[in-house]
Amino acid sequence: MNKTIRNKLRVLGCLVLSASIILAACRPEETTTKKRKKRKTTQEPTETTDEPSESTDPTDTEPTDTEPTDTMPDPTLYPPATARDPKDTIYFGADAKDKLHELDEEIFKEGRTDIISLIYDVEDPEKLGLEWPTVGIEPYNMDAEVENYEFSVHVLDTLDEIDFDSLELEDQILYETIKSDYELSLETYGMDFYLGTINDLTGINVELPIIFATMNFDDQADVERYLTILNDVGPYYDSMFEYEKKRAELGRSYPDEILKKVIESLEAVYTDHDGNYMYTTFEDRINAMDLDASTKQDLIARNKEILDTSFFPGYERLAENMKTLYGTAMTNGNVCDMPRGKEFYEKYFQYRSGTHLTIDEAKAILEGLIQQEFTDFYAALSQLNSDQYQQVVSGDFNYTTGSFESDVEFCRDAIKSDFPDLGEIKYSVYHIPEAMAEYFSPAAYMSTPYDDITKNVLMINDKSSGLNDMLTTVAHEALPGHMYQAVYHMIYMNNYYQKGGTTAYKEGWSTYSEDYIIKLTDYDQVVYDTYDLYIDLLNYHMWAYVDIGVHYDGWTKDDVADYFNQYFPGIGSGIADEMWDTTVEIPCYVTPYCFGNYYCSKIINDAVDKYGNEYTMSEIHAAYLDMGPSSFDILEKYMPLYVEKQH
Repeated sequence: MNKTIRNKLRVLGCLVLSASIILAACRPEETTTKKRKKRKTTQEPTETTDEPSESTDPTDTEPTDTEPTDTMPDPTLYPPATARDPKDTIYFGADAKDKLHELDEEIFKEGRTDIISLIYDVEDPEKLGLEWPTVGIEPYNMDAEVENYEFSVHVLDTLDEIDFDSLELEDQILYETIKSDYELSLETYGMDFYLGTINDLTGINVELPIIFATMNFDDQADVERYLTILNDVGPYYDSMFEYEKKRAELGRSYPDEILKKVIESLEAVYTDHDGNYMYTTFEDRINAMDLDASTKQDLIARNKEILDTSFFPGYERLAENMKTLYGTAMTNGNVCDMPRGKEFYEKYFQYRSGTHLTIDEAKAILEGLIQQEFTDFYAALSQLNSDQYQQVVSGDFNYTTGSFESDVEFCRDAIKSDFPDLGEIKYSVYHIPEAMAEYFSPAAYMSTPYDDITKNVLMINDKSSGLNDMLTTVAHEALPGHMYQAVYHMIYMNNYYQKGGTTAYKEGWSTYSEDYIIKLTDYDQVVYDTYDLYIDLLNYHMWAYVDIGVHYDGWTKDDVADYFNQYFPGIGSGIADEMWDTTVEIPCYVTPYCFGNYYCSKIINDAVDKYGNEYTMSEIHAAYLDMGPSSFDILEKYMPLYVEKQH
């Protein structure tokens, strides 16, 4: 989760916790309208007289489809999809395996038509049968939707031709993973222009400067590729505005208050850019290279020219163009108010959560978790002594061994017995330039290429306020989190497709890793577990429920405040203020963290309950990782087979 958002909510959390003595004795306000019938959940709440009321929807009405109005156009943007006829099975035995891996390679190579699509995934394209493209960033092309549809049909047709029963276990899970993903792709064909690509938190406009400023230069060829990408930024943003303009024509653009924030984030990049880190970080990297002075001077001059004539003007044009979209939104940003919006949101939710859950099923899970955690949190809080209580209220735990590097070494030693041994994982440390510090989280991991597992980069923000809790950040980003998981899959996965992974899978594993590392320390587990309950409750499960409320049920900001006031009377408006803009601007922002953490922990803990007396934690962790990234229902199905495979 973005650290800025988490820190904002931590402040609100202090307000919540400071009122805990009162809140523990209070029930959320009873509504006078008829309650919904309680749904069966995957985790039944503990019975308590102080639990939240059963109706957690502040509007307390069943969702209804929003009918498109005459003022909201819904033209046929793409040719209609045609029914896909199942193909006859023609590949059996060893041929089935060969055909599946041929398809896997084809998927891996598909769309690698610009440099930026390769630069972080591949160290030497020729080793993988690829070549460096000549284009830096391809402009947005609306025709790609039709091409993607045709490729999805091709993938599913090919899978039809492969005999599933002929495949070995690891290839069966690959088969099911590809099939699941591409079926979802077909189901969302034509559902475009619901989401913005330009935003002030996770958009390409935010990510590109960081990518450029941290791109590694091993040789001059790397520099030339960098400059090629940089030169394409202006035209690329021009094409992205065409996408945003189409959204506006359909009435789906950002509400003005969100649009204003997006424009301000663009202006922050190009305004007063003399001495910007895009100049200085490039110069630092060039001066560190083994090049003659004349070559260095030439490269630095070319970078400056491209920044001045393409990069910064591209941001400025995009900002000015986005200003023309003021007043074009026909909704308040709720996806459900757009034509077919609820249908799209449910599919997008499945993609982001790594599940096949319907919205009703997801809400039932969240309602059960929220009620249970609310009860458990205040029960735990009531058992704390005064020192523990103050530590939880402050949210300041000083979880670190003293430095980033020592925290990495602590984690490396701590996981030796409970996680498979990968030997020495090589990595380099990149210290975020001071000029970038305020825009960057405490740390981040830059994934290793498919063809070189030594190119791991851990980025550290020396100016971050999160350094005092660096141990959990290191566990998340490095060991046994993102870096460990990426290297494990690069070593052991027998295919390209699952080496990539989904956000839900990766964030699920990394948030699980945070909690696991603390268990291996001497820190006060009661304090950590109590605060962790709060984080899960407010930052993950309640926020995910709000996201559904806003984008599927049509909640307003007042509805969000009412929802939180049921649990934390009097401060619902403050929480709603912090969550609202991000929720509207980036639908399903917190969803991968919420459901990734829930299902990763559940699958592993269920295996421990079933096999803990026969298998070690290292073997159970190996089983989970050996399956590779997939939707969580597939992982749940295969986990027992993979555990038993360890012996």
